[in-house]
Amino acid sequence: MVYFVSHSMRRVIITTFGTSLFLQVAYFGSVLFLVWRAKCNRRAVERPGQRRCDSDHS
Repeated sequence: MVYFVSHSMRRVIITTFGTSLFLQVAYFGSVLFLVWRAKCNRRAVERPGQRRCDSDHS
């Protein structure tokens, strides 16, 4: 799509690289978030009287 709009292979390569880098960072962040939530949930099972996570108000 970028090539049809700009007719520039350089812009296509830069856009593809930037998009793939963004997706990798987003994926890594989501995995870290899921690991953090699993740790909080495991801690809640071990100590049921305490809050699970700092941001969890339920």
